[in-house]
Amino acid sequence: MVKQKEGSSLATWFRESASDGHALEWKVQKRLYRGRSEYQTIEVVELETFGTALVLDGIMQTTTGDELIYHEMLAHVPLLAHRGPRRVLIIGGGDGGVAREVLRHREVDEVVMVEIDRMVVEVAMKYLPGHTKALGDSRLVIHYADGAQFLKDEKNQSRFDVVLVDSTDPEGTGPGRWLYTEAFHDDVVRTLAPGGIFAQQTGTPFFNPEVLAGVASSLSQRFPWVGVYWAVVPTYPGGFFTFSTGSLGPAVCAPQRRWDGKTYWYTEDIHRQAFVLPAELGRTLPRGINRPAVESMTR
Repeated sequence: MVKQKEGSSLATWFRESASDGHALEWKVQKRLYRGRSEYQTIEVVELETFGTALVLDGIMQTTTGDELIYHEMLAHVPLLAHRGPRRVLIIGGGDGGVAREVLRHREVDEVVMVEIDRMVVEVAMKYLPGHTKALGDSRLVIHYADGAQFLKDEKNQSRFDVVLVDSTDPEGTGPGRWLYTEAFHDDVVRTLAPGGIFAQQTGTPFFNPEVLAGVASSLSQRFPWVGVYWAVVPTYPGGFFTFSTGSLGPAVCAPQRRWDGKTYWYTEDIHRQAFVLPAELGRTLPRGINRPAVESMTR
């Protein structure tokens, strides 16, 4: 929610509650857009420190100030752990940032992006041109549909080398919650090609430990190799943000090929070190998480 902060006659602030006892605030210079789609409230605001920000249903989704950290880690870690990614599926990702990073890989022949809310893409194209600059790439196909239903649909069950989920958190009764279920992960495994890799954001363990634990447990029952990695994303609650990944081929915790792309955050060393977890977090996850990349795993 964007509102004037109590006790201030000039400043307008965006406030997001992370828990009953913790909140984040950003100073807002101006509100650029506010509208309501079929699925959610969409806002775009200009922040004093983090630049232009996209807000969905009152939750900060992305800012131009630090989006590269999140999008690089979600895209490049699984893509560079795969020896030859040709077809990539993105579930969600309406702001365009993940597609932009995926399409930087020349090896990729086709990217299919399934976004439920057309209005998010339209708003992002107007107000977040840096995010969406690759949406006109001829290798990209966009479907406006429910991602979970897309995977269930018989005609969409072609094989992908990498599947990425860039969605809202699984809160409330929205469509995003189905992307964190065991049934969805079953569909993911079915749509992956041999040696395929899956990754999705699993939030911060400080405020939503059940999300990370649930996804890690589900993936551990479906993939021969499962890992959890993290990055520091300042605009997300706690800053410490996790991603969960499963592989039908190589371990994801080390790059399998070289890439000469210029990055803001990602490096080969960051790739490896991101799988080193704090002791307490490691104890809350299923056994076998983040096994060393000593050999390739197969079905």
